Amino acid sequence: MKRLLLIVMFFSLFFSARPGWCDASSSDSFVFVRQSFDGTTPVFVGEKTRKLPLLEIIPSGDTAAAEIAGTLKGGMSKISLALGGYAKNFMLGEVEAGRSSQKSEVFREPLYIHLVRGGNMPKRGFYLKNGAAVTDKSFAHYIEMPPDPSAFESIFAHENGHLIDAYLQDSEFGFSPDRFVHTAPVVSDFWTAFVEGWGEHFETMMADMTENAACRNLYTFEDARGREYFSQLQDIANLSHKSKRYQWVKSNMFAFKRTPVSRELEMRAGTLEIYLYNHFNANFDFSELKNIQQMLSTEGFVATLFYRMVKDAGIGAGYLPDKSFYEKFYGRKLETEPREVFSPLENAYLKIIFAKRNLFKKYETHEALEEAMVFADFIREYAAAFPTDARAALGGFCANAYFAGTWEDASAFYRKNYRAAHLTLFEPDTMQKTFSESFQRMQKTIDAMGTSGVELKLKHAGVPLWIVNDTFNLGDETEKFFVSINLNAAEEYELASIAFLTKGQAADIVSLRDNKGFFSCVEDLRKVLSLGDSQIKKLAAMRRLFVEKHSKNIRNK
Repeated sequence: MKRLLLIVMFFSLFFSARPGWCDASSSDSFVFVRQSFDGTTPVFVGEKTRKLPLLEIIPSGDTAAAEIAGTLKGGMSKISLALGGYAKNFMLGEVEAGRSSQKSEVFREPLYIHLVRGGNMPKRGFYLKNGAAVTDKSFAHYIEMPPDPSAFESIFAHENGHLIDAYLQDSEFGFSPDRFVHTAPVVSDFWTAFVEGWGEHFETMMADMTENAACRNLYTFEDARGREYFSQLQDIANLSHKSKRYQWVKSNMFAFKRTPVSRELEMRAGTLEIYLYNHFNANFDFSELKNIQQMLSTEGFVATLFYRMVKDAGIGAGYLPDKSFYEKFYGRKLETEPREVFSPLENAYLKIIFAKRNLFKKYETHEALEEAMVFADFIREYAAAFPTDARAALGGFCANAYFAGTWEDASAFYRKNYRAAHLTLFEPDTMQKTFSESFQRMQKTIDAMGTSGVELKLKHAGVPLWIVNDTFNLGDETEKFFVSINLNAAEEYELASIAFLTKGQAADIVSLRDNKGFFSCVEDLRKVLSLGDSQIKKLAAMRRLFVEKHSKNIRNK
């Protein structure tokens, strides 16, 4: 069991314009480094409590590194590299103005890129070897990246996106309950979905913009090359769902409920296999919407929100009249208009980075992070910071969420339109009338946004209700792993993994929640007629376990 968990966690890591190689004079420059060895032994430096790798600069004549450097000269990689530099310039200003507790040297460093097989994540802290000199870089960020050019380009913007988030945070504050492996289709939690959705939208942008056919084919399968049989299986087996993720982020498919795996497959499987089959399932029912908590806990959906936001022509073209905003990112005085320096796409990203910084500063002192629906909070911050974009930002969010959380009847309303669409040939007048009325309602809701304030009022979103499922061990007897479950976002397979609940009772819980609204406390589950008093008491005990573990971030105890 432990081996299975480790394997799954290993693979899950894969979801996870002025470049200057070895030019440390600019905050958006980059330096290629590699692990230093003593013979065949990798060298680490530091005390026993924190051993850091000794990395050495790769000479500029290195052929492989030069090929990798070429990927940073175009596409999303080029823009991502520039964004990282702009974010560091901005944060350096925050430090100098006393609005950040970080050290200024953090943002004066180039981007260190550690080329290593299997590399795919940002890290912090190392020692740098340059000739005979060794310099303490324990404060500095760096990224581990694969040395293959196609693999490098496919994930660089994603991982650098995580690094940009790290720049913007003065402290660690994210609220992430114990969950199983995250992937694009999985309903996880608000913070994980926000962080990983941000990274995954960059991959979608990369695939759109790359000129490298081999890199693009990792996502589009345009050239199957004999892999036709395995293309969809491979998409599941590597846990990244690259092909589905790319297509479905663009088309907003992650807003819909997932369908359970086939009954035949379940009949041949044990409890663990059924859980895994459904957890990594990437099949959707396009007639049924997720609720808003499920959407905002799904990184694929959040990726769509970011993707459509940066692709919004109005947001990109909406340059601010105040040059000082752009000078904070540019790092010096602008002698020309911002639109002549920053592309519309970069302009959209700069505004997003600014809003993220505002959000993170608030989260540092947030007393109830359990309740924080992170993307919703982010879009509020964005609308408040950029009022001229408010209608586009808030309206885009609501429309992409199919008005879940905004309208109490959002699911039933969509279901009505879904049925009407199937009447095109037989009752065209009914279909047209339904669509017309629906459009008018949607337009009225969007038109009201950004006119009387910037607050996004999710009146029908509820609050999460987390429990610890200590009846289902995903580890082993020596290292137990119990997942946390949000009763207001859990799918049937998760609820059915609770040992004292039947599959039918799990379905009853979901049905009541979908039809009557979110649960405010465990006692609300007494309305599920198939549940007995002993089961309610056990669920209440699971809630107490969670509260005890996360008490500092929970208001509703």
